[in-house]
Amino acid sequence: MKLVTFLSKKDPTKSKIGALHKEAVIDFSRTNLPNNMIDFIKMGETGLDIANDYLQLEVGSYFMDEVILKSPILNPNKVLAVGLNYKKHVEEAKDLKDHHSNNVQIQEEYPTIFNKQNSSVNDPYGDVYLPKESSWLDYEGEMGFIIKKECRRVPYENAKDCIYGYTIVNDFTIRDWQFRGPPHTMTMGKSWDTHCPFGPCIVTTDEIIDPHNLNLKTYVNDEERQNTNTNLMTYDCFDLIEYISTAFSLMPGDLIATGTPEGSALATQNWLKHGDRIKVEIDDIGFIENNVINEPKSTTQS
Repeated sequence: MKLVTFLSKKDPTKSKIGALHKEAVIDFSRTNLPNNMIDFIKMGETGLDIANDYLQLEVGSYFMDEVILKSPILNPNKVLAVGLNYKKHVEEAKDLKDHHSNNVQIQEEYPTIFNKQNSSVNDPYGDVYLPKESSWLDYEGEMGFIIKKECRRVPYENAKDCIYGYTIVNDFTIRDWQFRGPPHTMTMGKSWDTHCPFGPCIVTTDEIIDPHNLNLKTYVNDEERQNTNTNLMTYDCFDLIEYISTAFSLMPGDLIATGTPEGSALATQNWLKHGDRIKVEIDDIGFIENNVINEPKSTTQS
């Protein structure tokens, strides 16, 4: 199932959840299902069974041009991400010259985990802000996954059962703020408002034959910048659950982005600018696409 959170253009005041079905969006609000994706995820297979029965009726549908897709989960409890999870991206980072982080050691013995504040969450087709404080805005196309149930100290062989579905993430980054240090200040570089668009849906695990064999591509203004396969990740999704859950509990609806391949603007210093359009696509999931705009003055509040 391809689960979405959306607004009806006729009544954009209240978000709804539903599923993509035959080039339409089926609205679950006519059922007894929750109207919040995290609560729906907590229902597990029961929720999916009810939703699937409703899909077969093919009622309560919207055409795609009648809706606005929101981030599948509006407010994840946690947004976690992985740095340097593709070998060629590690090599790319090591080759940087005259760089802000020249004196920072790159460790490769364990996964590099950081958090993006959940206030950075953005819609799959939402505008991404270029802030006045920096011009070093970078893109990072990534596969993400959604946690299915509360879990702690999960062994590798059980990790698959803790994943509800897969999605696409663009881990936008303000590089000069990230490289303040040493050490890196990952949270400050990774958590700017609008800098975590994801979606367009959550594809449940039954529809993804192998999450570790999906093609991923990133385009800037239709120019291909990243092209990889998830089988090249150093630490796969199950490794990440095993490692992260050793330290703390993962909760239903938590989002984990699995890292980006080589090809971001980090190496070229060709930073994103106002008017750029970035598209990330992954096999069997779809694509997200975001325009970069100068951050509006109206976002400043005091």
